[in-house]
Amino acid sequence: MRWAFKRMTKVLMKINDPRQSWKVLHSLVEILLICIIGITAGADSSHKIHVFAANREKWLRKYLTLEHGIPGRLTIERVLAVVDPKAMERAFISIMELAQKASKGKTVAIDGKAFFSNRNEDGSANVFYMVGAWCVANGVALGQVQTKEKSNEITAIPDLLKYLGIKGATVTIDAIGCQKAIVKQIIKQNKANYVIALKENQKTMYNELTMYAQDCIADPLQSSKYSKFATHNKGHGRIEKRVYYLFNDLSWFEDRKDWVALAALVMVHSTRQVGKNEPTSEVRYYITSLTQVEPGVSCGTCKWNTDA
Repeated sequence: MRWAFKRMTKVLMKINDPRQSWKVLHSLVEILLICIIGITAGADSSHKIHVFAANREKWLRKYLTLEHGIPGRLTIERVLAVVDPKAMERAFISIMELAQKASKGKTVAIDGKAFFSNRNEDGSANVFYMVGAWCVANGVALGQVQTKEKSNEITAIPDLLKYLGIKGATVTIDAIGCQKAIVKQIIKQNKANYVIALKENQKTMYNELTMYAQDCIADPLQSSKYSKFATHNKGHGRIEKRVYYLFNDLSWFEDRKDWVALAALVMVHSTRQVGKNEPTSEVRYYITSLTQVEPGVSCGTCKWNTDA
C-alpha cells in the first residue's frame, strides 16, 4: 500500500499549487490524495470527504505526514475550487493506469454522481458531476471525468472510455449509456463487452424487445427461446428474489446490426420484502454483447459471464 501512495504522490506533485504560499497550512498533494480516496470511497461533498478522513486519520497517518492534522471542510472546498480540473483529471488518469490492470476480465461499472464543491455568494450550491468507472470486484476506481451538467454524462462517457484499459472486461452502464456510438466504442476500441440498461430513451428498441420478452414468457410454447435462473437473498430483515431471463435469439430484431455485437436481451424481475411490509416488485431490461449470465455478486446478484 505504501508504494501506491508514493506513486500517487509523485503524480500529484506535478499539479501547480495556485494558493498563496504564506497562507498555506496543508500540503496540496495530501489534500488531493484525501479527496481522491474519499471520492473513491463514495464521499460526494467536501463535508463528507472531511468526515471520511477524520474517521480514518490513524490509517491515513501511516502513509501521509498530516503535519497539521486533517484539513477542514472549507480548506478542501477552496482547494477543489482553485485547482486546475484538467491537470487533476490527467493526474487521476495516470494514477488509475495501474489499477486498470486488475480489471481485466472483471465487471467495470460506469456511473455518474453529483458533487458539491462550494457555495456561491447567494448561498446556492456549486454543483458539478463526475462520471466514473469502478472495478466491481475490488471496488477500485479506474477513472473519472468531470462534467458541468448531469445531462452531459452522455458526452462524458465516451471521453472516459478513451482512457480506460479494460480489454476483456464487461462494462455496465445505466440507460444513459444506451447509445449506438458508446456500444461501438466499447467493442471496437476498448475490446470489452457491455451490459447496458434498456429504458424508454430508446423508445422503439425498448418497446420491441420488452414486448418480445413478455410474449415469450406468457406463452409456454415459447419457453425454448429463453433461459432463466433465480437468486434469493435474505438478511437485515429483507428478503429479495430475482429471476433472470436471457433471450439469445434476436435475429428477428431489424435494428440489431446498428448495435455492434448485440447478442442478447436480459430481463430481471426483482421482488423485495422488508419486514412485514407489502412486497414490491420491479422489472428491468438490459442489452448485452454476452451470451450467458450466472449467479454471482456483480450487478445486483448477477455475474456477467465474460467467458461466453
